[in-house]
Amino acid sequence: DETTGGLLRERDLESQRQAFTGTEPDFWRTQGLPTPPTGALTVSLFAYENPALSELLNAWAQGESPVCCAATVGKTLPALESFAGRRLQAGDVFQTGLFELRILPFLPQLDYDRLLWACDINFVRGEDSFVRAHWAEKPMVWHIYPQDDAAHLAKLAAFLDRYCAEMPETTARAVREFSLVWNAENCASSSSVRESWTRFADALPELRRHAIKWGNILKKQEDLCSNLVRFCRSKV
Repeated sequence: DETTGGLLRERDLESQRQAFTGTEPDFWRTQGLPTPPTGALTVSLFAYENPALSELLNAWAQGESPVCCAATVGKTLPALESFAGRRLQAGDVFQTGLFELRILPFLPQLDYDRLLWACDINFVRGEDSFVRAHWAEKPMVWHIYPQDDAAHLAKLAAFLDRYCAEMPETTARAVREFSLVWNAENCASSSSVRESWTRFADALPELRRHAIKWGNILKKQEDLCSNLVRFCRSKV
């Protein structure tokens, strides 16, 4: 393994990701699920309890474009069950309109990486899945762990300053806006969730290009061990 810019990355992770391209149907088959519908926006969902989630699910369900959301069993399950109107467990599929909700088990690391690689957008939480989303080189939305006095929002803003630095202004604004709505402790209005999601989705072509560019930037950073050695030498 190697650590680049503080983000742990296996030496062969990039070759694994490239080899995965084109084998997405096999991944879904191993999960007991069919390949997502042709043309559907595929989304992975891993988050903490989130008051904005129900509004986002409604926006997807009422939208005019197909969305396939693969949610791992976890803290969002009660909200997903409330939306579906029934109990849900790993392997279940709920369909309404052009929206399909898939429930996946809590996945081991390799399968979780494959889920990130197989999706168009990845909603991630905390730290570990957040790091894996960087290496997946797909558009992502981070649900940062909430802290007292909203200290987490300062951390989120610091990340967004770096992540959005080389984006076109309109794209950066869409990312910041949706990120703040998604991380709001008090649920935003249904209109703000829907409108901010629409702007984020409209920015996806640029966000796909940026995700690859961002991954390349991280790969060029010197590894953490070398940085630590240099730091220690500077103190001698």
